[in-house]
Amino acid sequence: MAKIPKDDEPKVWVTVAKLVVGLTVMIGGVGLALWYAKDMDNGSPTAPAGDSWGISKDSPVRMKR
Repeated sequence: MAKIPKDDEPKVWVTVAKLVVGLTVMIGGVGLALWYAKDMDNGSPTAPAGDSWGISKDSPVRMKR
């Protein structure tokens, strides 16, 4: 008499546990990367020290007085 082969599929709770662990690792990794990157100097331009002048202060709408 031949044995009946067992299901090779894992239990549902094992699959759910793997998904939860994987999701936790991915969310934690993104959070850790963002936490690390928030203090890095990424070379963004600094704001000018004094009052700026020029076209950036001009309004595109004419003032009616």
